Amino acid sequence: MKRPYIGYIEISAKMQEKLITRRGLTCEDVRDACQAPNRYRRAAWHVHRDYGRRLIVFGHTHDGKLLKVMLQPVDAREGTWRLRTALVATRGEGAR
Repeated sequence: MKRPYIGYIEISAKMQEKLITRRGLTCEDVRDACQAPNRYRRAAWHVHRDYGRRLIVFGHTHDGKLLKVMLQPVDAREGTWRLRTALVATRGEGAR
């Protein structure tokens, strides 16, 4: 399976606020962990009954935090995604 290309992640103002206040993360953390050139560690498609098809991505920030990021495709072929949520991965979650 071809590795999904993540060239740009759209992050709304509301999501940015959530990242900062609830997760202690920044938009830069998310983009650093996921965006090209092939920064992320692994990714897999997941279908959620309420939220639909989304890409779950694990990647490290420049300072070493492992993030779990959920992205919705805007134009997957062009590499554009919309951030649905991001959090610091729990121990063992990113292993594989």
